[in-house]
Amino acid sequence: MTVSDADRIRIAVALTALKFKPADQSCASYVLHLRSIFPPSAPAAPTTDGSWKSHALALEKDLEKMKEKYQAEQIKVLSSSVPATEPSGSQPVKRKPKKKTTDKIPARADLETVLASLDGRPDFVCLPDSESLFSNFSALNQLTSVLGASETAVTTAQRSLLVSTAVRCITALSVVLHPILRSTGTTASQATTLHTLTVLLHHLTSSSIPLLFRKSKSNANSLLNKVLDALITFIFNPILESFSPLSHRYLASLFSPTSSDNLPTDLRPDVLRMFQSGFSPLVSIAAAYELDLRSTLALTALRELEGLFPEARVPWTHDSRVNALARKDALWYTCTALHTLFGPIKDCWTSSGSPGAISEGRIADAFSRIVSRCRGCRTDPDVNVGGEDMDEVGYGMILGIMERFWAMV
Repeated sequence: MTVSDADRIRIAVALTALKFKPADQSCASYVLHLRSIFPPSAPAAPTTDGSWKSHALALEKDLEKMKEKYQAEQIKVLSSSVPATEPSGSQPVKRKPKKKTTDKIPARADLETVLASLDGRPDFVCLPDSESLFSNFSALNQLTSVLGASETAVTTAQRSLLVSTAVRCITALSVVLHPILRSTGTTASQATTLHTLTVLLHHLTSSSIPLLFRKSKSNANSLLNKVLDALITFIFNPILESFSPLSHRYLASLFSPTSSDNLPTDLRPDVLRMFQSGFSPLVSIAAAYELDLRSTLALTALRELEGLFPEARVPWTHDSRVNALARKDALWYTCTALHTLFGPIKDCWTSSGSPGAISEGRIADAFSRIVSRCRGCRTDPDVNVGGEDMDEVGYGMILGIMERFWAMV
């Protein structure tokens, strides 16, 4: 066995250190003392806190930014390869007589108009990650325009580029949306921002997803699954979970004992409109239902319904009255969302062993629990037994949603 020079140096250092060991101290204690005085030298992370975890997270962010820039360049290359279309027609266009001009407001602004209005808007610039939202949707609009104008099939690389851009757009949307859903104070500018987000979300679901299945469906379902997972996690589920807290905050501010001249802004209609506008384009895509999109969202909404009614009655005070009104409002908004989810489906069939059929059984069980819990046996109204009951209007809404669900199954 040969001993290297490094080992000889280590042995010499150890023997030298033992010469200076106090007589009343054990070797183990002396070694621990030396380790505390001379800590082992190790390379430190190039961060302020010296943490390798922070360094790894920073590298991941840098990699994501580089990937985003690289894909933006890919989109520019695709756009430059498409020849510009010029109007063909040698005959002069006949001028029509001038008509009386009337100011008309468009029913729904297109994406170009929205993106142009966002540039430099004060209430939008101050929002978190607004620059990322603008740049990502500009890239998505450019990419979908190029792919939509081409008659050839979308390649696998183009599909991957489309999915990556769409997921980044969804993430950027959530960064702006989530603070609005959690905000304790509502303003008119938040409603304006929700209108803008609604247009952006509708464009994303209506323009990007159909391109995944054009002419070639190879690997389209797995790519669609990534987009739907992002939509469920970052957009749809947070919206469904926001109706109850939004109702409580709005009504608590509206019926506050302290008088105020400024009425709170009700964001719930705009939030519901955003959900419906983002979900409606997915109805025509059968693959979205094969991946169990509707059942996943329905189970989230039913879980919110189950949590609306407490198990024990509370004293009838001002706060409890406001909470009762908030529960009724949240019930209406959640049932309206379920009405959208349980719409008719064309050309979609599921077998008894498919994930969709299993989820339908869970939905039926959830409906059964809600009805049995909130509509118990009639007892003396003066007796404080059980939880809060559902009134006739709420009970009718639940039955209507159940009927719509069973008609769909």
